[in-house]
Amino acid sequence: MNIDIENLPDDPATLKKMLSQVMSRYQYLEEQFRIAQHKQFGQSTEGHPGQGELFNEAEALAVESDTQEETISYSRKKPTRKPLPKVLPREVIVHDISDEEKVCGLCR
Repeated sequence: MNIDIENLPDDPATLKKMLSQVMSRYQYLEEQFRIAQHKQFGQSTEGHPGQGELFNEAEALAVESDTQEETISYSRKKPTRKPLPKVLPREVIVHDISDEEKVCGLCR
């Protein structure tokens, strides 16, 4: 629906009819937008009534069986990294800055 704003009719009945059409179109589009948002972001359920009770055999067996507690005690070794061989050459490099650069501009 394309309405020319510059050439609207002067008849109030015609204007009311046009406004009613615009409002119904707006409500339709708003509903379509709400449905699209629900499809994209809403909760989706693929279940059917009674579907939750289909696979309760394990829970029924667990309730029927006696529960036994088992205590396990053991200790694990913490993984450690092997040191590098002593024959590898070692080189110490110290990167230092001047004393003026060690203090920031706010601390002076």
